[in-house]
Amino acid sequence: MMDMKPLYTVKSLYSMEEFMRFNRTLRFRNKKTVVFLSILDVLLLALTLLCLINGSYIWAAIAGFYLLFLNWYLFRGIDQRMAKVFMRNTEIAGQQCEFQFFEDHFDAITKSGTTSISYDKIKNIIETRTNVYIMYSDSQGIMMKKPMPEGFVEFLQTKSN
Repeated sequence: MMDMKPLYTVKSLYSMEEFMRFNRTLRFRNKKTVVFLSILDVLLLALTLLCLINGSYIWAAIAGFYLLFLNWYLFRGIDQRMAKVFMRNTEIAGQQCEFQFFEDHFDAITKSGTTSISYDKIKNIIETRTNVYIMYSDSQGIMMKKPMPEGFVEFLQTKSN
């Protein structure tokens, strides 16, 4: 078997910041979930105000507490859990990864070894302002920080369809 030259090579550092950005992107990607949580926030706020107007201060405090807890949990509680997950994953945390993209597959190269992944395993490609995520399940994927090589994202889009 002869060595093939990759069409694209992308290096990416698996930092805590990138891991957190990845998880936030996935958390708020499902529009139904975002709409549900927004409606729940509005309802809890309305309930809190209604209880205050009617003089039910204990119920207002309970509804207000749930409103605050829900939002704290969504934005800080989950982030704290994800930070712990990142720190426990010593195999990848803080590691430089190299991805080599060929015509029929791509290789993920770390100090632990090389994994080859065929493009038909890609479930979705998510492009944000700062990153490109190659998803192979709803919650697992490869994080790559921009900028990307010229034509790379288009190449990925054609390979994943």
